Amino acid sequence: MSRRQYGFLLNILSVAVMAVTPVMNKFSMITLSPLAASFYNALVSLILTLVTIAFTKTKLVWIKQPIIWALGLTNCLGIFLQYMSLFFLDPVSVGLVGRFYIVFAILLSVLLLRERFDRKEIVPIVLCMIGTALVSDFSGDVNNILGLACALGYTFSFALTNTLAKKALINIDEKILLLYNQGTAVVILGGFLLGSGQLSLAPNLGMGAVAISAFCSGFLGLLLFYRGLKLISFRDANLIRALNPIFVLVYSLPFFTIQMTPAFLLGGFCIILSIVWMSLPMKKVGVD
Repeated sequence: MSRRQYGFLLNILSVAVMAVTPVMNKFSMITLSPLAASFYNALVSLILTLVTIAFTKTKLVWIKQPIIWALGLTNCLGIFLQYMSLFFLDPVSVGLVGRFYIVFAILLSVLLLRERFDRKEIVPIVLCMIGTALVSDFSGDVNNILGLACALGYTFSFALTNTLAKKALINIDEKILLLYNQGTAVVILGGFLLGSGQLSLAPNLGMGAVAISAFCSGFLGLLLFYRGLKLISFRDANLIRALNPIFVLVYSLPFFTIQMTPAFLLGGFCIILSIVWMSLPMKKVGVD
């Protein structure tokens, strides 16, 4: 297996693992608030990261680069907004709207990573926007509007986080990056949780769901993604994430009632088509 093929495999596994997250996060809303669920997610991810660092005997280093702290802040915001979006919407809708990630990722890669923008990408970007509009219910329901805003917000936050990570991973071990990433989120979210009086360590169903979510998304999924990001381009890694809604749909069907309206199906098709379109061969960009 070539270096590039191995990078693709790692990223596909990352998507399959992380697709469990929206389902588990929705379950956690039964007993936890979005803020509490965000904090426990980051905390469990941090503990798992520390265990991995100890097991692999990775050397801890103090990093003074501002980009590391910026990455932690955007990750923290992304975690919280993801839970907020699931508070208002079902996992499949959040997963599909979350595919707007690739639009943000492409734009950010042009602005921050100096990757070249191809005019051919305009059509799939428009398709993705149309698909997002169709998947979202614009009937005027406040919950749907807030859910959409939070879904787009967490999508942008994670796209920015991963763009910054691509730059940071040049000289930093992915486990150390994850340590700073989750550590920053724990401090910030913990401070807000403590200030709101919601901090509680009593075990419940929501915490169990958060633990599974944190392992799949905040730890194993990110670790696979960061490792694969060293082997393939940022663009290729993000195109693979287009598979996410398919996995989320498969995982969600046994537990949730999904409204498969014509608009929803057409919107989902437009989003997937836009990502496939963007994955078609074009001029090489980024770092392989």
